Amino acid sequence: MASFWEFTDLLLSKTVTFPLLLFVLYRTFVDDKVKGAGERGEEGRTGGGAAADEHDEEKIVIHALKDFDWTKEDPIKYRPFKKGEYKLTMGIHNIPPDEWFLVENTYKEYTDLKWSYATNPDLKDHGIFMADGCEEATIEFYQRSTQFMVDRYPDCFQVEGDKIINKIRGDWIPRDPYSVANKKDLHLYLSRFLEEDYIILYPEPERKTDEVIFKGGVFLFAAGFDPATIFNTPLTNIHGPVPEYKSKLRPQMNKFFDKLKPGVWVRRNNWSVQTHNRVFVMNDNKGKEDEEITDLDPDTLDFQREVFFRSERQILTRLPKTGAIIFSIRTYLTPMKQIRDEGNDIVLELIGGIEGMQGVIGQYKRRPAWGPAVIAYMKGESNGTDKPWIKGLQ
Repeated sequence: MASFWEFTDLLLSKTVTFPLLLFVLYRTFVDDKVKGAGERGEEGRTGGGAAADEHDEEKIVIHALKDFDWTKEDPIKYRPFKKGEYKLTMGIHNIPPDEWFLVENTYKEYTDLKWSYATNPDLKDHGIFMADGCEEATIEFYQRSTQFMVDRYPDCFQVEGDKIINKIRGDWIPRDPYSVANKKDLHLYLSRFLEEDYIILYPEPERKTDEVIFKGGVFLFAAGFDPATIFNTPLTNIHGPVPEYKSKLRPQMNKFFDKLKPGVWVRRNNWSVQTHNRVFVMNDNKGKEDEEITDLDPDTLDFQREVFFRSERQILTRLPKTGAIIFSIRTYLTPMKQIRDEGNDIVLELIGGIEGMQGVIGQYKRRPAWGPAVIAYMKGESNGTDKPWIKGLQ
């Protein structure tokens, strides 16, 4: 029989120690994985994807803006255009959770406008949606979005009993979504609480598609299409008219949605130009492939009241309990005069961006109509005209 010291020498030799070390590391890794999976569990969820564990939830802290005066918050100047060829890409950027929803000095005007659409019998069915089975995701989103606003902007939104008081609008919405009998009404309440539009997306494997489906939300600031025609359909239908979407953007978006985890927020922006003052547009902003589009005379346009740079701030995140994806859209309409007043650098970038928006993308965004007119205005070749009868956004 080997002595104690002979056994020790054997144990410490490379032929034993190295394999033993590997085994210990392997068991530690596997045990931690199993333990982590056991602690997290598998929640029943609508949208698929990994649910966040309790530790992830604890890391998400919303920092309150103290002494916040919303009337002094100018809209963020998103200027996503640049010189050169317009390329259709995801173009996403991670953002901190504090930046999910914004309150700026446009809040009252835009939520008033959205509420007027939501309560208009001819429009509300084109902008507020909820499919069967979307109740759970709707409740989760209502809870998380309203809590975010209370936490982030305590000077503007406060909980009082069973109500969330909106001090900007001078009204309130229910605090508890379970107290609302018709869960579709939760979207109605949010239409005057959030300036952003939003849609709820999740997959339905039984429909034999690998894409997420538009299952609910508020889509009252659509730009050139009727949201009712794409409700309860795959994401491709939402982007159906977008040239090259299926060949270029669809694979990127499907891959992105598969990997998007709770606790992550990403932003992307897009832009175009419109020659009217309507925010909710169901037919006029998009050009058809075979349409002959006539260019506009810059001398007949009001670049302060009628011609707008239209940009969207799009945020995507996944809800931790249901796994549904939230796609929020904040619409900015900036008078073209303001863009010109921002200086020569911005002007040159915009001109280069318009000139680079050629082919099918330019046709889709109706560039042949407004492109030459905006370029002429930006170069100072025309100052347009005044139309004082145009009163604000509609």
